[in-house]
Amino acid sequence: MSDEIKNYDSEEHYINPESNEAKLSEFESTDTPTYTKLSDKYSDVRSSAATMLLLGIIGCIVMTLIWTNIIRLPFSATTAWLFYSILTGIFVIFVVAGIVSYMHAKQVKIDASEEDKLIADAKVWAKNNLSKENIDLGLDTSQPFEVLYFEREAKIRKAIMTEFVTMDEGLAALLSEEIYQSIYED
Repeated sequence: MSDEIKNYDSEEHYINPESNEAKLSEFESTDTPTYTKLSDKYSDVRSSAATMLLLGIIGCIVMTLIWTNIIRLPFSATTAWLFYSILTGIFVIFVVAGIVSYMHAKQVKIDASEEDKLIADAKVWAKNNLSKENIDLGLDTSQPFEVLYFEREAKIRKAIMTEFVTMDEGLAALLSEEIYQSIYED
């Protein structure tokens, strides 16, 4: 009884599980990781470092004023030292984290410049070696536009990955979309 129920989406329509599996197997898994350019990551890391450092320094200044009784908070003496110690520790951790993040940002900046050079090289290579004619070679151009887009983009990505072996797959996917736009949208 439960098998019969699974094969119907309503009382009028019978669902054939075999035909659905066949339809699903037609689609390839095109899972490509989401890619963030290192130049974008550099700006994020740098702004995070600046925020942590600024917060930590301001917090340490405020805590110094509290410890020296220039700013008085209404805490009893027994709980004030614990509260002040914990807050001071948190702000010191912010300062240290900000400094470490700035050091990490320097490395990301170096890597970003290498990646930007690779991207520029790939775009120049694509401009010189990829054209509508050689991308469409072997494709059935009578297919719907959506299907053609994915086949063309996959062909561009494969060409990029073949030429630039060390390139990250996510970056190749991002570049193949940009290159597709430059070739087919002009």
